[in-house]
Amino acid sequence: MQIAFIHATEPGSVDATLNAVLAQLSGAGWRLEGVIQEPSGTGDRHRCDMDLIDVARGDRLSISQNLGRGSTGCRLDPNAIEIAARRVQDDLRVKQTDLLVINRFGKIEAMGLGFCPVIAEALEIGVPVLLGVNDLNRPAFESVSGGLVV
Repeated sequence: MQIAFIHATEPGSVDATLNAVLAQLSGAGWRLEGVIQEPSGTGDRHRCDMDLIDVARGDRLSISQNLGRGSTGCRLDPNAIEIAARRVQDDLRVKQTDLLVINRFGKIEAMGLGFCPVIAEALEIGVPVLLGVNDLNRPAFESVSGGLVV
């Protein structure tokens, strides 16, 4: 089992690190699957709205719910995460992949949903995984990974 994670306390530093790693590996010819996170590029959306970018296809998928400008609750759309995970898993099943990259082991994954099945399948077929983990979800990640991470 090959799974590695990036942990950082500075906001945005995991995304910056993953972007740098992806640029270097894709430049070296690695076949990558997975997603990275970027702020929404449109001006009519809330400043906290986020998109997932499919690293192989370049597709952008909003993962934020429109809760209105005055909303202070969590904007994450669990259905969008599931859609993105299924797309990546479908590609993982039919493409030769050198590395699966997932921007976050987040609260959806901490519940065993989202990208958890994708991560498990990648590991089962021998594709190494690189992902980001924050302090809040690190205990769940360590429990799920069974101590088999670097």
